[in-house]
Amino acid sequence: MWKWLKDTVIANVFHKHRNDIVQAIARFADDIHERPQEVLQRLGCAG
Repeated sequence: MWKWLKDTVIANVFHKHRNDIVQAIARFADDIHERPQEVLQRLGCAG
């Protein structure tokens, strides 16, 4: 999960303010909640 979060939220992105990072992490969390099957696949728990 950390690598996925890092690649999506942090890598190659400049967040000018702390709140920008917090909002980006919240969007990531909202997004993965809508795709539970992909989360399971990335964690190696689904085929």
